[in-house]
Order: sequence, then C-alpha cells, then structure tokens
Amino acid sequence: MVTLAAGRWQLNRAAYKVDLQHRIEAAASAPPVRVQPEGAVDVQSLIWRPIEAVGRFDASQVVLLDNRLRDGVAGYEVLTPFVLSGSGRALLVNRGWVAAPPRRDQRPSVVPPAGEVRLVGMATVPSARFMELRAGTDESGRWQNWTIERARERWGLDLLPYAMLQTGESVALEAVPGDRVGGVDRDDKLARVWPRPDVGIDKHRGYALQWFSFALVAIVVWLVLSLRRAEIPEASDAAGVS
Repeated sequence: MVTLAAGRWQLNRAAYKVDLQHRIEAAASAPPVRVQPEGAVDVQSLIWRPIEAVGRFDASQVVLLDNRLRDGVAGYEVLTPFVLSGSGRALLVNRGWVAAPPRRDQRPSVVPPAGEVRLVGMATVPSARFMELRAGTDESGRWQNWTIERARERWGLDLLPYAMLQTGESVALEAVPGDRVGGVDRDDKLARVWPRPDVGIDKHRGYALQWFSFALVAIVVWLVLSLRRAEIPEASDAAGVS
C-alpha cells in the first residue's frame, strides 16, 4: 500500500536524521581544531566542530546581519573578516548578536579588538537557501543573509570555504594601547550562544504517523465495505425465501 510505503520512508528519514543529530553532537564535543590557511580541507567534517584561529580582525569591513530576533528583541549579528596570521587568507567570523538601537539610522558600537588575537568558535557553512525581498547587501553595511560567496564578492578577500560562529571572547596575543598581552575583550557586549540546528526528526516522525493513520483509515473503510457487500446477498436470499 502506498501510504504504508510512505510511512516507512518517513521513518527511515527520521532514523537518518537521528544519526545526523548524533554526529552534530559528537562534533560539537570534540577537541578544537586549529584553522589552517593552506592545504585541502574536508569542510563537511568540520561543521559544528570547535575551531580556533589566530589573526587580526579587519575593522574596516564590519557588516550587520539585519532582522535577527532573540527572546523577542530585534538586533543584529555581526560579521567581520579575520585575517589569519602568516597568511593573506581570511576567515569569515560571526562575532555574535547585539540588540538594535532605538532608531533605524543608528548603528550599534561593534568595533572589533585591535591587534593579534586568538578566537574560538564553531565551524559552520552559511546556508545559501533563502528568499530576499531586496538586494542582499547595501552600502549601509546591513545584509539580510550571508554566504561565503557573498562576502568574498563584497570584500574581495580570499576567504576560507567555511566560517566561524564565535563562542568565546577574543584573547589578545600582543600589547595594544590600553590593553595587555593575554587580555580578554569583554567589552563588546555580544551574545554568543548559538542554537544547534534542528535537523527535523520530529517532523519526519509526524509525517510517518500521518501516513500510517491514512493506511489505518483505508483498512477500516475496506473492512466496512467488505462486510456490507457480504450482507447484501444474505438479505437477497432471505427475501427470496419469504
């Protein structure tokens, strides 16, 4: 029966998503990997794995991801390229979330730390599946969505094929005015709690339940109709005898 086959397919998809969720959890609990600017990278094996990088933020290229809500509060996520030490390559870093100012023409203060710093975060690849009502970038430095390719085209930088969701403070590795080596940048007020992706396990289980329900209804209807057909000849025979 088609409905039973569809239900089994949804259960198989749910089982695959359970395995995927386990792999995400395992990656997130693995030891951090040092970002390497050169050499081949298996991007899929890095997704949601802790990574660390050493370099400098390019403060001239700060971008705000618009319309990011947290706990009902409107705000921005802050993107900044991070040029890796000893290399011309850069890592796209989502530094965290900040509440939006009261007025649209105001921008939050999100200046990145100066000098060489060490970052820790989670590796990610921004999804390219989205819809936009207007151009994805504008001259005000606000974007609706982000992808590696969009940032590469906008900034003209040699970006790595994955990005970082920063999870900890920036640790200074060299002295800068008003700071010290090993100092921690605690003044940016950016929220860095990132929800794990919902792979849709419950959705597939719900679809499977719907398909099996359809199958059960079809079986019940078939039984009822079969019983009625069986009763009709009996009623005819009884009428003939009388």
